[in-house]
Amino acid sequence: MKAPQLVNAWFRKYREDVLLGRLFSVLGIDILVKISGIILLPVYLHLMTQEEYGLYSYLVSIVLTFSLVLNFGLYIPLSKFYHDYSEPGKRGKLIFTIFSLLFTILSLIVFIIYFFRLDFQIVNILFKNPVNYNNYREAIMLAIIVTVLNFMLTNYFFASEKIHAIKKYNIARIIFINGITLGFLYFFHAGDTVEARLKSTYIIEAALLILFSFFVYREIRPAFDLKIAIASLKLGAPVMLSAIFGIVINFSDKFFLEKYGDFTDLSNYYLAASCAAVIPMIFTSLQNAWLPSFLKEKDIAKNFIRTKKMIGKLVFLFSFLSLAMVIFVQILLYTRIIPMKYQEIIYILPILLVSQIIAALVPLYTNYLIYFEKTYIVSLVGFFICIIIFTVSILLIPKFGVYGAGFVSVMSNLTYLIAYYFIIRSLSRRHLSATNNPRI
Repeated sequence: MKAPQLVNAWFRKYREDVLLGRLFSVLGIDILVKISGIILLPVYLHLMTQEEYGLYSYLVSIVLTFSLVLNFGLYIPLSKFYHDYSEPGKRGKLIFTIFSLLFTILSLIVFIIYFFRLDFQIVNILFKNPVNYNNYREAIMLAIIVTVLNFMLTNYFFASEKIHAIKKYNIARIIFINGITLGFLYFFHAGDTVEARLKSTYIIEAALLILFSFFVYREIRPAFDLKIAIASLKLGAPVMLSAIFGIVINFSDKFFLEKYGDFTDLSNYYLAASCAAVIPMIFTSLQNAWLPSFLKEKDIAKNFIRTKKMIGKLVFLFSFLSLAMVIFVQILLYTRIIPMKYQEIIYILPILLVSQIIAALVPLYTNYLIYFEKTYIVSLVGFFICIIIFTVSILLIPKFGVYGAGFVSVMSNLTYLIAYYFIIRSLSRRHLSATNNPRI
């Protein structure tokens, strides 16, 4: 066979692969999202002081961390049960039940926290450096609610395989959030740019969330099913508990860095983390497109083989991407597109890129816990790793600063990966042994 025919056959093979089609369809949009963030990041850095950028990033990471807990793990039953029901009526009832449950619990908790001003006590714990929290209180409340609902909406789009909807949603967010937020910062940069950026970002997020929720509204059937609610809570509760442990595991590096450093240290760390975030941003889309296909496949041996192949491809892809990112950031610093006051990030970035590559592999194994409906294992693993990471953070970050924080991040993700690899391997072998299938 001639070379052109080989090339055509190769393209035809991958063009006809439905999963790859979905992966690259969504991946293209997420690359666009990340590229827009990287391109616009220097603009944000020039419109905000280094301390303001550090404070803003710390506040957003707090929002994201607590939002993972406040979705109560209900995105798991949404993905799991959606494909268990084939009739539109049952799916509509499932969606209504899960979202009603989320709205009720979230509203109650947010009301209690803000009515009794418990958030001020949380702020006293999270901040050593002075911060005028009253200026940001309403914006942070809105940010938490919107982030939780945005996560659930995005998960619904992937579970229902509405790829075109998620593409339109992401494009709208790129255009309107960045455009309006930059306008606010430009006209109000003499004032509190942290407040201006928080409010403009999450007001637009809320507006887009309401607009695109129309897709959910069209499918819901207003009937609350108690059995579905109980099953959803049982499946989601261990994930929520793991997210609570994740506050310590994933937030301890930033927490101790704020305690033993200042907002300038945080700005360098967060800028490096923002550049490294291209990996989890891309992987999140890969995971969301991969998970429905993974759960549909009932042959665990086939899934394990597919997972191994996916890991090899991801390590190669993300290693190449990491090298390109380091070179790209170096060019931005050399040309002063990123101000030279942030030059320390070039030494922090490789550490965080390694951490993110490892972190991207972990969900490929935790998918099996959803498959086996053993999500409680996530909580058990999280508890022990939580203790380890908290101890290491206390020892390293006060002494080594941002580099200690980076090492803590690597150690956290590596420990997770090793633990889940052996756990899933054991569970899979037991399953195959019980079904008289070949061993993995």
